[in-house]
Amino acid sequence: MSTNRYKCSCARCSQHPDRFMHQTRQVITKHAKKYPPVLQPTGVDTNADAGANPMNDASGSSSESEGTDHRERPGIPPQVRDDEYDFEFQHMDDQHAEEQPRGRRAPVQELQDFNFRPVAWPDVRVPGSDQDQEDRPSLIPRAFQERPGVRLAYLNTVIGNVFGKQSIQAATDALNNQLNCMLLEGVLPEHPRPVRHLLSAKRRLGIDADQWITQYAICPECWKHFTPAQVKELPSPECTVPDCEGVLYDEHTDAKGKRVRTSKKIMPHISLIGSLRQMFMQPGFAKSVQDSRQDHPGQNEDEDYVMTDMHDGMLWHELETNTVREIGELGTVRDRPQDNQPATTKLTERRYGLHLTLNIDCNYAGSKRAKHSSNQPLFGAVYSRAYGTQEWCEVLNANWVKMDVYGEEGLVDVFADNEALACDMPASHKCNGTAGHSHDFHPCAFCDIDIIKINTPEGYNNSWTAKDDHHMLRQSFYSKDATPTRQEAILRDHGVRFSILNVIPGWLPSRKSALDFMHCIFLGIISHLFMRMLFGGYMLSGMGGINSPKRQFEDIINAVRWPSHVTRLPKNLGENQSLKKADEWRRLLTITPVILWWAWRDANDEIPDTEPPLPPNTVAPDFSRNRRSLYQAILFLCTGVQILASHTISMAQARTGQSFLSHYCLECLQLRIPLTINHQASMHTADMIKKFGPVYAWWLFAFERFNGMLERVHHNGHDGGRIELTLLRNWVQAQDCGSMMTQIAVYQSEAAEDNVRLPLCNAKLINLRAYGSPPGVFYPILLQYCRSLWPDLHLVGDLSCDNGTPFYANKVSRALTYIRKDGIHYGCTMNQRTHADSFAFISQGRTRVPVQITALFVVGVLDVIPHVCAVVRRLVSDDDIPAMPWDLYTSTLGIHVSYTELGPQEVVPVSRIECPLALIPVHSNILKKDLWITVSFDHSQNL
Repeated sequence: MSTNRYKCSCARCSQHPDRFMHQTRQVITKHAKKYPPVLQPTGVDTNADAGANPMNDASGSSSESEGTDHRERPGIPPQVRDDEYDFEFQHMDDQHAEEQPRGRRAPVQELQDFNFRPVAWPDVRVPGSDQDQEDRPSLIPRAFQERPGVRLAYLNTVIGNVFGKQSIQAATDALNNQLNCMLLEGVLPEHPRPVRHLLSAKRRLGIDADQWITQYAICPECWKHFTPAQVKELPSPECTVPDCEGVLYDEHTDAKGKRVRTSKKIMPHISLIGSLRQMFMQPGFAKSVQDSRQDHPGQNEDEDYVMTDMHDGMLWHELETNTVREIGELGTVRDRPQDNQPATTKLTERRYGLHLTLNIDCNYAGSKRAKHSSNQPLFGAVYSRAYGTQEWCEVLNANWVKMDVYGEEGLVDVFADNEALACDMPASHKCNGTAGHSHDFHPCAFCDIDIIKINTPEGYNNSWTAKDDHHMLRQSFYSKDATPTRQEAILRDHGVRFSILNVIPGWLPSRKSALDFMHCIFLGIISHLFMRMLFGGYMLSGMGGINSPKRQFEDIINAVRWPSHVTRLPKNLGENQSLKKADEWRRLLTITPVILWWAWRDANDEIPDTEPPLPPNTVAPDFSRNRRSLYQAILFLCTGVQILASHTISMAQARTGQSFLSHYCLECLQLRIPLTINHQASMHTADMIKKFGPVYAWWLFAFERFNGMLERVHHNGHDGGRIELTLLRNWVQAQDCGSMMTQIAVYQSEAAEDNVRLPLCNAKLINLRAYGSPPGVFYPILLQYCRSLWPDLHLVGDLSCDNGTPFYANKVSRALTYIRKDGIHYGCTMNQRTHADSFAFISQGRTRVPVQITALFVVGVLDVIPHVCAVVRRLVSDDDIPAMPWDLYTSTLGIHVSYTELGPQEVVPVSRIECPLALIPVHSNILKKDLWITVSFDHSQNL
């Protein structure tokens, strides 16, 4: 039977938006009899449509194919080549499309798909499903049946091995020493008898990695997976796939005379459902799952509603449970309720509804890998490899599983759905099956922009149209079973190919993909600013010796006094211009307005409206190098990023930050600076915040930190999946140890109250009359502060004869060396070790003031709850300080200019401490004085 397809415009096929469908010649003949052609709608030019009924077309029009002239014979439909097949379901012809306004379509009969079938799922076996119930690891570790002291000894031993890099023998010796101490004290139990080896301790704690890992055998040629049980049953080591010459395993005899089969290549996996079962049996985990049953969806429709986490985004409340994905015979993809239910149930209506985020990344496992496998990357870090995409789909297809939950009676229904695909841009395009970010016509996964418009104002003025997810799904399923030629045509015309994620009910490739802020902004736009515009444009050249912009740039960066928790920048940034980490670019952007002003300023502390001289033997770049224009554009960028990267944000603030980014890109185009896809993709940041909440909830800093943990794992460089197995074992042990520490730890390291954590060791009482420099300086100001804090106590000095409660100098105060507020370390000048963290911003009404913390105290009188306060000195500032080029955005950028002087001492509660700061010493040419410029390192301020 002929497989050539032709255009059929019978009564049935004409319901298609193109008013025809491609069918075989035999089908066209049957359709002509069973579904006679219908008259075309009035006003539609039937001759303009190439899809006119081929059975009635006798015009003898010709078509060219591969240089050969093919003449049509009357009554025979024209042959359509594979690469000419058009999958675009247009609702009007091209001529009418040009006449219609953008985004509108001609009113024609809509396509109706009646015959639907469930989407076919791949044959995926969930890791561990081939194990019998009795062979699966226990969800309650045996160590919980032993005494707390024994459990703590096990935990300390495992932590020393996993995190302290102790050898097995050293960790085992440490375990025996702890147990021997318990034996000497007579508290070592006899039953159950404690184990005395590291590996046994891991098994008792339930963190033996191998009991959770399933090692699939993979054919080295065709990559077919075989479970361990299937490998044991194979009659020979040859792959079972027809025409495949792969060998699955080697067979040898071990020391006990037993025949053992060793797979040549393995793929280690961990069951997602099994991991969730283990997590839900951990005390406290179930309570940490967000309960959104009482939440009100759509709160961020209010432009002023402040979002604090991912559950404030729109998508959190849109996910549904118990749905089935179906596809129609005309390609329509839909989701309907399971079991013919009248409606679906929202995931937020379930007590245990998990909103899952999928991250896939490439991880190079060290230089040893290159010696064994031609420098091929490991696809997927361990945290994503453990939950492979196909098993991920299988879990989401099940949609709910009954599990044991700690603190609940009986089995509980646990529901899950995938809310976001959070990857860098290349990985996101690969996972979704969309065209790459360098594609000519479909470089963006969120709108219809093309590669040319990236360097035109049209790419930054909101004139684009959002991607149609249902159209992308339709084309994706067309591509699934198409020939390679047609797949390339679909990718070229529609920017999509098939992805396994598209079989998940509720999955929308564009709407549920998150644009990673870290890669797009910090590693993309900020890196482009410095590498392409500033360094590449010779804006910081070395001409001029010690007074050159390059030398000034390096000197001011090296002079910055950073908080202790902040990543330091290289001292030779003028020479070593490429920063490797996103956090470094982020820190550099925070101080960019100050360091560029310092490097470019003239004798009047102003930025010249001129271009700097070019170094010798260099070619001028194609864009404008005007320093003032560039600085103004960079201010837009710094302000926009500062707003969008806030911990808490409203949609009004997000749109303001988006507007600053748009203005930055438009200013760059005015200066003829070539832009990249990251600039255009950043125009969707406000939409991402509306869907997913603040960027802190879904950016990839945490996942990249996981990658850093994996890079430090020692392995032997063996190929065939052994490196992946080593990484996965380390990951399982590290995560299980972290959870065990929260369950078994007996002692707390710090006491916390009102987001303020104090040191573990209780500070000793001090004599306020002998403490300080000069001695006794703190007593009168603390007395005055406590009087206003506790007016009912009627405090009086300990040497006073007045009636009241004595404020004894040696009984009311304890000095602290440091505190932690919101996880950030703050010190004081009274302690030399914490002097570096003594600068901070404090709140004063709706503004912030930079201060230096002199001392930290816990004060308490009688039975009153102790109070934590700080003695601070403000950085002096007045109106005589000249205007700076960033003054218009100073509150948003968090930049404050002051003299190198400190005001009088005052006492404030530590709750007023807002954030740490970076201090930059500069010299004013106008005032002829030294100044301090302080930059806020906080991202949750009210803008």
